[in-house]
Amino acid sequence: MIHWLFIFSCFAGAGAGPVFTQQPTDLVVVAGQPVTLPCSIPGYHGMVLWLRDGMALGVNRDVSGYPRYDIVGDHSKGEYHLLIQRTEMQDDAFFECQAIQAAIRSRPARLTVLVPPDDPVIVGSPVVSLRAGDHLNLTCHADNAKPAASIIWIRNGLVLSGAMYSKTLLRDGRRESTVSTLYLSPSNIESGQQITCRASNKAAPNGKDTTVTVDIQHLPLVNLTVDPQPVLEGNLVRFHCAAKANPPVIYYRWAKGGHPIPEVTGDSYEVVVDHSFFTESVSCEVTNALGNTNISRNVDVYFGPRMAAEPQSLQVDLGSDAIFNCAWTGNPSLTIVWMKRGSGVVLSNKNTLTLKAVKQEDAGKYLCRAVVPRVGAGEKEVSLTVNGPPTISSTQTQQALYGEKGQIKCFIRSTPPPDRIAWSWKETVLESGTSGRYTVETVSTEEGVISTLTMSNIVPADFQTIYNCTAWNSFGSDTEIIRLKEQGEAPSGGVATLYLPIYHSVPLYFSVSIYLSLELSLCISLGLLCLYLDILSFFLSFYLNLSISISPSFSLPLALSTYLCLGLSTSISLYLSYVRYPYLCTSIFLFLPPSLASLSLSPSLPFHHSSSLPAPSPPSISIYFNLCLTNLDVCTDRG
Repeated sequence: MIHWLFIFSCFAGAGAGPVFTQQPTDLVVVAGQPVTLPCSIPGYHGMVLWLRDGMALGVNRDVSGYPRYDIVGDHSKGEYHLLIQRTEMQDDAFFECQAIQAAIRSRPARLTVLVPPDDPVIVGSPVVSLRAGDHLNLTCHADNAKPAASIIWIRNGLVLSGAMYSKTLLRDGRRESTVSTLYLSPSNIESGQQITCRASNKAAPNGKDTTVTVDIQHLPLVNLTVDPQPVLEGNLVRFHCAAKANPPVIYYRWAKGGHPIPEVTGDSYEVVVDHSFFTESVSCEVTNALGNTNISRNVDVYFGPRMAAEPQSLQVDLGSDAIFNCAWTGNPSLTIVWMKRGSGVVLSNKNTLTLKAVKQEDAGKYLCRAVVPRVGAGEKEVSLTVNGPPTISSTQTQQALYGEKGQIKCFIRSTPPPDRIAWSWKETVLESGTSGRYTVETVSTEEGVISTLTMSNIVPADFQTIYNCTAWNSFGSDTEIIRLKEQGEAPSGGVATLYLPIYHSVPLYFSVSIYLSLELSLCISLGLLCLYLDILSFFLSFYLNLSISISPSFSLPLALSTYLCLGLSTSISLYLSYVRYPYLCTSIFLFLPPSLASLSLSPSLPFHHSSSLPAPSPPSISIYFNLCLTNLDVCTDRG
């Protein structure tokens, strides 16, 4: 009705004189701020009406229906200004001032209300957490803005690029919401960084900020240190487990070689180390809310050789290969040496010792020795047993006393052990037990088998018999020929008792002491030369007698050399006796008696055992010849 009243008044009052000296103009205002729309009609005292988007707000000064609205100005001057306190979004409209009786109206004035965005919000703020290695995805929204807010991202004072934007018109059709999304790669973010979302529009040109802190969460970062190292076995070592974790560390767990150490719960572990720490690592496991991190370290422990693979003794057939394996551990690096026991020859410097086509002499003990320089050494002994025919090692000539019990021993090395051992002589074969005067006994030792042939009441024929010791096993046999020799005996008092090899019933006594005293007494009257010859002949004859009768090693070359010396001495004596000193003609006899006697007494000369040479003289001939020459020597010396 008011609208129609206005139209009517317009036509009825045409041609009247009041005009607007002030009328509303387009304005822009920020919501919440006051604004005044001017309207002045001087000299007009009629009804004034304000319209908003064509709707009357009130007549004259009465706008009681709009508490935020008020009509201000000097009424007497025709001032009807519209004051809007705290503008709101609904005030964004066209306003018009009308003088009804004067039938005039102002031009429409556009009041634009700007609305700043609400404080921006970053999803997940104030702290955005993510796992290390993940991309950072930040979302910021600024709502209820007119016009729509613009959003930028700022880090360390620099605007970040690459954000994506979207706008949404609200239901009132005027305000909008803006959403911005920022993506950052793991390499472009750091924990603790602050990123700001700034939203602005014409109502808030300086913008509104909100900030988020980036919290990069990660599994514990662990550094395990060992101090000191390298370290000698038996010394104290400290392990320290330094960890950085987000979220914080919950607990530590220690283990050695995969076995937990429950008594240690902190970040340090102290222990006296041994060789096992070189191969069995110590681990520290650190746990936080995201999970755990495990790190391990071996200790550089210096220790002497320790057996890793023990070599085994071998038993191989003759001609086969023998392969020994031996492994040691040690730190620092060790040296391996293979040697045979009793030999200084290095056979190998490797873990493996290979003996090609082994022989019997290869059997024995072998050493695998390991040396760690300046730390220690170790060795392991193994045996090599060679399967093959028996080997007999016995003295070929053994001794016994006439008339006593005698023994002949046969030492047999055999792998496998001998199946059979037999003694044979003349027409007799005896493997074990007793047969007449003979008994065979066999004893096993660590070194081999000893077979003993025992003869009771040794008779002369036993010294002329050849004895055979024979052993057999599955690989073959071996035989040793053994002779029995009469054992000599030297009584005290400086007198040597000599026995003939055949005529044992009549011993021949050669008294050195009597002979020497006799020769010295005779030579005193004849002078120094005779004394010299007598002493020379004595010592040569004495040496010959003792060598032949006592020394078991006397041989044909020794006898021949002795006879050569005797011949030379005899020639000198003959020359001196018959050419230079005739009165010394009998001096040759000082040499001949003991020498000739010695020829008949030698029990060990090789040719005495030869059937091609005559047997030695009977003892009666030797005694008689010796005494006769001695008496002749005495007589001539005295003459």
